[in-house]
Amino acid sequence: MRAGKVLGLGAALGVLLWAVGNNVGFAQEGLPPVRTLGFGPVPAVAFSLDGRYLAVGTLGSSVQLIETSSWQVARTFEGHTGWVFSVAFSPDGRLLASGSLDGTIKLWEVATGRELRTLQGHTGYVYSVAFSPDGRTLASGSCDNSVKLWNVSRYTYR
Repeated sequence: MRAGKVLGLGAALGVLLWAVGNNVGFAQEGLPPVRTLGFGPVPAVAFSLDGRYLAVGTLGSSVQLIETSSWQVARTFEGHTGWVFSVAFSPDGRLLASGSLDGTIKLWEVATGRELRTLQGHTGYVYSVAFSPDGRTLASGSCDNSVKLWNVSRYTYR
């Protein structure tokens, strides 16, 4: 999996169920975590492609942007009214997308934390978001049984 991509909730559960069914013992493999960051329940994480940031979606309806050089919170993106289930960085690292229980997707400017746009169109929770490799299209998946494609090129390329 490339950095910056996030497994959707269904895919993550599928991997976990496969691992359990195939007796894959994650903790027993002798690979302890390098670091533990405390945020409460965390349904979504994604690294920026350059590795500079880690985005953490929370059940508190915000996204924490962590600088990996210090592992400190650089900024908090607030605006969703429901839990944040998914996060994804654009390939150029300038945008962060977040999908939420509130049925919306928000586009954020990473450098400033400014909300650029709220995308609405799903009738259910937004479980996954992913940018196309060129950063011009954002895909979102929802419990409304749909995948929507959004033209976000005006925000990624100026």
